[in-house]
Amino acid sequence: MSTQTNIRGTDTCPAVSELANKRCRTKPPQPTWRERLAVTTDGLPRREIHSILFAVRGFYRDLAEWSHDEPVRWGSWVAPCPVARRESKLASKVKRQQKSRTQGRTRMLMPLLPALVAEAARRKDWSERLHAATLAAGPGEIFTVDGATFRRTEPRARPPRDVASELRAELVSPAPSGPAIRLQYGVVNVTQAESDGFWAWAIVDTLRHTGVRIEELLELTQLSLRHYTSQTTGTLVPLLHIVPSKTDAERLIPMSPELVTVLLAVQRRAKAGGAHVPLSVRYDPHERIHGEPFPHLFARRIGTRQEVISYAVVRRLLGELAADAGLSDAGQPIRFTPHDFRRLFTTEMVSSGLPLHIAATLLGHLNLDTTRGYTAVFPDEVIAAHQFFIERRRALRPFGELRPASGEEWDEFEQHFLLRKVALGDCHRPYGTPCVHEHACSRCRFLRVDPAQLPRIEEMTCNAEARLAEAQDRAWLGEVAALEESLKHLRQRRAEAENQLATAAGRIK
Repeated sequence: MSTQTNIRGTDTCPAVSELANKRCRTKPPQPTWRERLAVTTDGLPRREIHSILFAVRGFYRDLAEWSHDEPVRWGSWVAPCPVARRESKLASKVKRQQKSRTQGRTRMLMPLLPALVAEAARRKDWSERLHAATLAAGPGEIFTVDGATFRRTEPRARPPRDVASELRAELVSPAPSGPAIRLQYGVVNVTQAESDGFWAWAIVDTLRHTGVRIEELLELTQLSLRHYTSQTTGTLVPLLHIVPSKTDAERLIPMSPELVTVLLAVQRRAKAGGAHVPLSVRYDPHERIHGEPFPHLFARRIGTRQEVISYAVVRRLLGELAADAGLSDAGQPIRFTPHDFRRLFTTEMVSSGLPLHIAATLLGHLNLDTTRGYTAVFPDEVIAAHQFFIERRRALRPFGELRPASGEEWDEFEQHFLLRKVALGDCHRPYGTPCVHEHACSRCRFLRVDPAQLPRIEEMTCNAEARLAEAQDRAWLGEVAALEESLKHLRQRRAEAENQLATAAGRIK
């Protein structure tokens, strides 16, 4: 009885005290709230903590203000804030570091973008040839595509009213230097390979030509394809209508010929031979709601339903495309995200001389500082020229930086694209730059030859050769040198047009 009294009382026995002290020594110390804040629930370092620190400082400040209004209720809860003011000031430094990392990533991805675009086009062409060869082969028949040998598998048994929805083939022998072939349960899902190849190409080209956000891309519908007739020239200008997303402000983006080609291919695929694009319902993962049925362009049939491509599928396609292209930096594999194309688009536009407020309008930014954060310019000369342009504009219009683009500026911007059409094709010189060759288009490196103008090139070559013969007979040495230079460029343009025709013929086959 005395032992129980000692244990429950203030004076415990030595054995119990020693056991309690041992347990206290062996118990691991609990992490503080700062230590728990520094890592995520997965144990990884948390990238951004200052928003939580701001919330903690705001909570303690609210308590101090409430105590002035109701001291009896809130006065006992007022305490010194555990987050010092100097810690919240570090947020600007962290933000600058994050901006530096983002711009460094943009500079790193810029030279890798052409390889990704080329791999997307190559993957699309290969998957189309594989699908056509599989469809032409009978069950169990062996066929070859680009050096790889396949055997079409027997379709699964289905009721008579149904047909096989997917083509599958067994990989007999891979090609030594062909594209990566992904297997599903030991066979190649040819239908999915062709679908992934097309959508990866369409997504990459649309993102890099528009700079839209991923949610804006997936919200594009048949109604988004608009056109505008210029009042000055009467030329039809195709426009892409972007519905309100992040800033709740719609906008129109002028479409280049390359973008028109891509979106028309997407529209034809969505129609699947019908007269209209079928309706589909898109799920918004941010709002967690299903939208109204619309004729979405970036949608595909899954089973019996027409479903809009999800964010996860877009990221998977971009990851597989980068892996197939073998993109790496310093030995580490590189992956493209949908937002990377937005930064690359902005950097390219601003570096080409496009005014910053027009770039902000095309991107849907409400603040010019946001657009500046997206740019990652390379050479010092371009940076200096851009800063000089901004300072000169501020001197001319001190309060005009945040205003929308005027009608005259939009006309000038539109006129630049209308003047790109020349006799031999399209001129792709940067916005706001003069013609460096004084409209001698055959010598310009910005000329993109139209294969339909091959007879005109032949005629110009014959005329130049006749003039060269005359100049040589009359010993006009200066004219001989000029005509020889012109002939060299004309032959080069003829070779470019012939290569384009051969490439187009190969795609049709």
